[in-house]
Amino acid sequence: MSEQPIRVLMLARAVYPLHGFGGIERHVFHLVTHLARQDVDVTLVVGRPPDGTEEQQGLQRILEAAQLTTQSLALRYLRYDLTSPLLRPNSILGRQINYPIFALREGRLARQHLQAGRLDVVHSQGLCAFGFGWQRALHRSLRAVPFVANPHGLEEYRTPDWRKRLAYTPFRGLYSWGHRRADRVIATDACTQDDLPRYLRVPADRVVVIPSAIDVAECLGFVDERRRTELRARFKLDEADPVMLSVSRLERNKGYHVLLDALALAQDALGDRWRWLLVGQGKEAAVLEQQAEQLGLSEHITFVGKLDDQELHSLYEEVDLFVHPTLYEGSSLVTLEAMIHRLPVVASAAGGIPDKVFPGRNGLLVPPGDVHALAKALRTALDLRSQWPHWGSEGVRIVETSFAWPIVAKRTKQEYERMLAKRRSP
Repeated sequence: MSEQPIRVLMLARAVYPLHGFGGIERHVFHLVTHLARQDVDVTLVVGRPPDGTEEQQGLQRILEAAQLTTQSLALRYLRYDLTSPLLRPNSILGRQINYPIFALREGRLARQHLQAGRLDVVHSQGLCAFGFGWQRALHRSLRAVPFVANPHGLEEYRTPDWRKRLAYTPFRGLYSWGHRRADRVIATDACTQDDLPRYLRVPADRVVVIPSAIDVAECLGFVDERRRTELRARFKLDEADPVMLSVSRLERNKGYHVLLDALALAQDALGDRWRWLLVGQGKEAAVLEQQAEQLGLSEHITFVGKLDDQELHSLYEEVDLFVHPTLYEGSSLVTLEAMIHRLPVVASAAGGIPDKVFPGRNGLLVPPGDVHALAKALRTALDLRSQWPHWGSEGVRIVETSFAWPIVAKRTKQEYERMLAKRRSP
């Protein structure tokens, strides 16, 4: 293997902290910065940030957020919001216009870098696979360079809303086609790797499992004792027991309407002082508040809204149990966040969660959407409350040994090395 650093072109649409705080933005941020820490030369291509930050300033913001000083990371912008201001760039229609065109422009840029001999590996995130896949279909010479694609959560394939499924039909077609052009397609969990042949029709022998991860030091570093005290007082947590927490966008697929019905069924086991804190924003907020009132649960439930990182990770330290009743899911990074804060977990056996939560070891799992099973799991968890410290410790061990970014970045680099060695062999 060459002693020269591996040179990777990372094709993405957005990255933290330039484009927000979402799961994919953070995934890209941690992946590129941890690869850089492992002496991989990464050139990251993303859309120009809405605030107009220049490339060098944007790179500096990324490095500062990662507390990293390196020459192994470079940043390039391409324009994404081609429909603005006539159409919101990330509306359903806007996304289906902007994203494919942006991906095609990224593909052309990748071809130029490869033809100039400046790259060893191309790695795409989401629909960005379509752009380089198109270039590969047109130029056979590009197929000599390993192409790795990460499709992420596949929400557009799982939604039960027929209108959304119909609207995203063109998007899904491009998404699937692009990933079938890749040499390796990443499944973020072993229990979901069959989804890629099923939804994307990617050959099974091209699928490799490399988990999504969290930055343990970052998560724990956000905890602030003053914020903990403020949150405990704000939500009157000294008067509550047990305190349960859920975190995500407030959308139907997260299953909070199921959890509300389950809480109503389990009230006798929960006692008189229980509290459920729901962190997040979304279109389901008003519906959930109305459901809670109809069930007579409003006095026990706090709709927290949005919290910043310091507030959220400080709040993790002030609660007893994490509940994630999702109907369908990707990798579920919030579950990992709860685990690193030593919380026992009650969650749906959906998406990648069964790779993280093991019944009787660090929590309990239930079938998605099953109200009675979820109510029973809450009762069981309360009966086993003496086991919660052990469940919390086991959750920390699972994260640190399998789902921490240094481990996952190393696993990604090893996959690059394997692919390059195979290409170099006779």
